[in-house]
Amino acid sequence: MNVKYPICNFFWTKKIGFLSFVFLVLQCVSLLPPERRMYPKNPVPLPKGMNIHDWMDTKKKQFPENLKSHTPYGVVYKIMYFRKQKTSFGSYISCSAYIRQIQGNSIELIELGSLVNYSDYHKSVSRFNKGGDIGPMSETERTEILLPCIEEFLSQT
Repeated sequence: MNVKYPICNFFWTKKIGFLSFVFLVLQCVSLLPPERRMYPKNPVPLPKGMNIHDWMDTKKKQFPENLKSHTPYGVVYKIMYFRKQKTSFGSYISCSAYIRQIQGNSIELIELGSLVNYSDYHKSVSRFNKGGDIGPMSETERTEILLPCIEEFLSQT
């Protein structure tokens, strides 16, 4: 079996139980390909006179409670944004992305992911997930959960 995702390959080679394997393969197969985990409106122009660092500083001021970010590389940010709107269960939806500056005055959002978090986002906002983010798992999740979260993050004040 040739599966694209390392975690799936790991479990396949360890010969886990049949039912566990079926569940895992179904989960792995449903992950959308990398091109569907990119923001569809890339590239996003930055406001005039701003670079990615100025823009991220503005976003941190705009969303002081809802945004966590760090810079793994010079002109790249990893963000986790917690939506203002809660789910019907009272949990927060968060989205994550790598944001990189391209072509001078534009940014690109890649490796998009979304999660439903604790009812109190302060418990989740203090750390990034270990091992990376997964998502979206389906086109419906991408359209109904992930993209509205990214759009809210990109909104102007």
